[in-house]
Amino acid sequence: MKKLILVSILAIFLVSFFSFPAPAAAGQSTCVVYFTGIGCPHCAQVDPIILEQLPKEYPNLVVIEYEIYQERENAPLLYEYNEVYGSGLGIPLAIFGQDNFLAGDAPILKNIKGLIEKGNNPCPLIDGSSVDFEDLDVSNLPGKPIIWPKSIGEKPGQSGEAILAELTLPKILSLAAVDAVNPCALAVLTMMLFAILAFAPKKRHNILLAGLAFTTSVFVMYLFYGLVIIRFFQLIQALTSIRLWLYKILGLAAIILGILNLKDFILYKPGGFLTEMPMFLRPKVQNLMFKATSPRGAFMVGVFVTIFLLPCTVGPYVICGGILCPLSLLEVIPWLLFYNSIFVLPMILITIACYIGFTTVESVSGWKEKNIKYLHLVAGLIILVLGIAMIMSWV
Repeated sequence: MKKLILVSILAIFLVSFFSFPAPAAAGQSTCVVYFTGIGCPHCAQVDPIILEQLPKEYPNLVVIEYEIYQERENAPLLYEYNEVYGSGLGIPLAIFGQDNFLAGDAPILKNIKGLIEKGNNPCPLIDGSSVDFEDLDVSNLPGKPIIWPKSIGEKPGQSGEAILAELTLPKILSLAAVDAVNPCALAVLTMMLFAILAFAPKKRHNILLAGLAFTTSVFVMYLFYGLVIIRFFQLIQALTSIRLWLYKILGLAAIILGILNLKDFILYKPGGFLTEMPMFLRPKVQNLMFKATSPRGAFMVGVFVTIFLLPCTVGPYVICGGILCPLSLLEVIPWLLFYNSIFVLPMILITIACYIGFTTVESVSGWKEKNIKYLHLVAGLIILVLGIAMIMSWV
């Protein structure tokens, strides 16, 4: 038994000894340039390994990371490295040198340890030259790199996640505000309240219950639509050439939507393209509304009515989805909850105001019709400024 124990300990020691990576000679780093993107599903498989685990296993490993989705200064570098190294435009991408790179999650995970264990590897630079990391002037590296392990280098500025969180709030708030003052959504709510009053004019509490039920159904369905939109954008992230331009495309879409709203302020015509519900859909929505005779019916009608609401409210929501698509599902949900809370806030306020007698459904409907041009003006200015800021990289 003692011999068995001794043999087992010896075997464990030998396996541990020979499987542990041999350290490189002092001052000889193994350097790799790594391209990744926040939200890229393939990158998510590799990032924890190459950025955190391997630098701990291999003390002389140095990773120069370029995140290209949120750090827009880094995106052109992927093209420039491809011109010199022929490494392609897909991510994740690990470049060790000329004709020595790994592209894609599976090749990296399978082969990167073998390349690291070859020992000293100078840092491949964007002009095709290479230099030992010990002689590299990190401050002159192009773009905004992160040097891993962080104990030997600091990234200028915040992490990609922090930048995303900081810059997302004003953008998402602006887009949600544009959706919140959408005349289309307000018109649908007032139609719903009219229908409830017509069925039971003396049961005032039905206004509160039906209005909140309708608002809840809109909130739930738009949360679902948001997840679908974001998933669509995530599916095209593999097409890096498109993803690199996606932020600018979203900015251009915001500008176009802003101009359409401003057009409705200057030359108003009901049923404006992408700004109001098309005229041919309005009778169908009205007929559907008058089938709601209870709070439960209001909820069910709200589920179906959101389909008709989409043509006039989806513009800001699509832009929102494009901005949020780099995030994971757990990170996306709080943002969607925030967006849709702002979106339905006017519905809640109108419902409560009508219930407590502060105003009437007729007054709300009349105010909306009287000020509809100014609602378009506010929405147009907000989203136009946001679009210009996105195009100019101000936000």
